[in-house]
Amino acid sequence: MGAALSLLDFELTARLQQQLWQGEQFSTSHPNVISSGYRLLDRVLPGAGWLPGTVTEVLIEESGVGEIRLLARSLRELTTTQSRSVVFVAPPWMPNFAAFRAMHIATDKLVWVRAADEQVLWAAEQSLKQEGIGAVLVWLPKARPEALRRLQVAAQESQSLAFLFRPLNAAKQSSAAPLRMVCKPILPPAAQTMNRREWIQAVMLEIDIIKRRGPLLGKPLQLRLPLQLPALPEHLRRASQQRKAREVNHVVDSGDIAAIIARSSQAAIDAIRIGEFDFAWSEADGQ
Repeated sequence: MGAALSLLDFELTARLQQQLWQGEQFSTSHPNVISSGYRLLDRVLPGAGWLPGTVTEVLIEESGVGEIRLLARSLRELTTTQSRSVVFVAPPWMPNFAAFRAMHIATDKLVWVRAADEQVLWAAEQSLKQEGIGAVLVWLPKARPEALRRLQVAAQESQSLAFLFRPLNAAKQSSAAPLRMVCKPILPPAAQTMNRREWIQAVMLEIDIIKRRGPLLGKPLQLRLPLQLPALPEHLRRASQQRKAREVNHVVDSGDIAAIIARSSQAAIDAIRIGEFDFAWSEADGQ
């Protein structure tokens, strides 16, 4: 056989160049990147932000610990500036109109898809194929490696953002996702002297990137993601503040932190009744 030919000897298309990665190469910019909205995080993300056509796997202890607040600034960019839709596929909670409005996300661009476990992957793939989609967020607790490969192929072909939420124990499993992040809530240093409402506002999210196209991350990042208090109706917020003004709740470990934050998020969801819920949604029935 003749000498092996290197792809570098050819004039590659811009899209093919974006799909190539060489060893320790770390891209610091990308023309179509969507900023995370956090400068510290953008610095360690390949392309300096969320890359279109890439599945980002977010591994969390418990739903509601800050994963949506982490993406809120990007979702705002997609739904307002770019006027693109964002699809939520099988979230473990009912999306909350008031909370997203407080984050300045265009709620008329949000779509909620309810799907049975065996239909979640299909629903995500179909969502990625639609025109005008900026991002698809998928909750898939249990997924086989081939399912993750299918999702990555669908994202790559659509050139939309794709975020996959899975439990922490999935970190030990293989995954076709080019970017994998472990996200855990951590208490502020003075948490033991604060009441619960105060330290919930000061809780930070520790992000450890366990896989990326580039060198390994030296140490986890810590981002502060305060809860959106305007998500609660004013009279409920005032009553809650007065009731818990002097309450101090100590926690034992990170699992307790995750549970308390998740319950607090759920309280905000429960406080808004479905009467003013105006999300578009559809049943994914596989037909």
